[in-house]
Amino acid sequence: MNRAERWGLAVCCWLGAAARFRGLFANSFHPDEALFASWARLIAVWRDPLLQGQPVDKPPLLFYTQALFYPLFGPVTWAARLPNLLASVLLVPLVAIWAWRLYRDGKTAVFAALFLALSPLAIQFSATAFIDPLLIFWLVTAVTQQPRRPFASGFLFGLAVASKYQAVLWWPLLALLAWQQGWSWAQWRRWLAGLLPPLAALLLWSMARSGMGALWSAQMQNYGGLRLIWSWELWPRAQGWLQMGHWLWGNWVLFGLFGAGLLWLLVRQIPAQAKARPHKALDATLILFLLGYGVLHWLLAVPIWDRYLLPLLPLVAMLTGRIISALGQQAAKIKSTSPILTILLVFLLLPGAWGGMNGRFPSGGQRNADQGAAVVAMSLIDAPYGTVLYDHWWSWQWRYHLFDRRVFVNWLPYPAALAAELTVFGQDGNPRYLALPPTTAAAPFQRAVSEAGFRLERVTAAGDIVLYRILPINHEP
Repeated sequence: MNRAERWGLAVCCWLGAAARFRGLFANSFHPDEALFASWARLIAVWRDPLLQGQPVDKPPLLFYTQALFYPLFGPVTWAARLPNLLASVLLVPLVAIWAWRLYRDGKTAVFAALFLALSPLAIQFSATAFIDPLLIFWLVTAVTQQPRRPFASGFLFGLAVASKYQAVLWWPLLALLAWQQGWSWAQWRRWLAGLLPPLAALLLWSMARSGMGALWSAQMQNYGGLRLIWSWELWPRAQGWLQMGHWLWGNWVLFGLFGAGLLWLLVRQIPAQAKARPHKALDATLILFLLGYGVLHWLLAVPIWDRYLLPLLPLVAMLTGRIISALGQQAAKIKSTSPILTILLVFLLLPGAWGGMNGRFPSGGQRNADQGAAVVAMSLIDAPYGTVLYDHWWSWQWRYHLFDRRVFVNWLPYPAALAAELTVFGQDGNPRYLALPPTTAAAPFQRAVSEAGFRLERVTAAGDIVLYRILPINHEP
């Protein structure tokens, strides 16, 4: 990598950090983020260090990592986001290192880093408390260590599995790359030796809290099991994934150009590589894995969630770098090709990157992700011991925002449960509140309150949440 390319990579790293920093303080918690952060706080204050009393269905590495930051910064939301922010900032140079070690081409490395620095999906997921950014960080560090340090690669891959089970979906790519690099059995044994310690720690943790296999069975229960999709699901699921897929670039034009570039890269590169390097068709390997990952998530009835696209980000960045570098080689006779292509890529990515910085895509970190829960919770911070908050929609949010308060959150599966609760306990003198949306969905719960002999008094509202106090009908202020 020459001096200009090193400077270009440094600029990409600083650009990526600048694009990601704002989300650390600007966005609010998605329900999943609030749940994960509440588990981390339970660990941090040593109230439930093994999460034995929690319905955990994910490997715990993120939660324990977040728990390290709470004693340092206190119970602030951005403490739970810091691990992923650091991982996402470091991911930009890591992808460049991976590209350099695979291709030995500085332009591919710099353009891959530039794409990752400005990808809207990467930006919006960077400063979040989701599991996936940390997962991607460990996966990329594992493949960067693969050529020279099999033990380290295996250990880092084990950390990825200890972050989220979906890490195993990257194993075929790692195995293909190892085969192309001519790994011996001795190297595979060292890789497996590195993999064992994180897996053993995960197994011991699972056995200590609830027994073997509990995490996996809980996750399968939440998914409803795995199955192939029905024929009538083919087109709607394809539409859903494509709609989310274009958030990687921020616009449909770049999405279409990337697809055309992949086809051109295959047609251009595969014959030459087959003759010159029969076991090192890297472009074909990355493209086939990319397509295989997409088809798997299309044909299996897994939820269409944006976070499932994050494992593709390093591959898309790498292939984007390859396409632009190959275009530059084709136009080598034209002076200043690289600066022109760089300016063009930045020009096309900047609108999407700006939208990602401001949380304008319905993905990852967003300003109103908590629907107003943090503001509403402020009304209950000084509530006395014995206060009850009834809720059907936002219980994960209340678990975090009322973590160390004197409010008991009572989740209601249906309106009749609220009526029964009020009939038995409604006159015990404890303050009781009900959180409802400002829509017709609240009507059955409002009727249940009335039928139990109570009325609702509006306390406050924020976003999509209205907080009411439940009072007897004959109560006088």
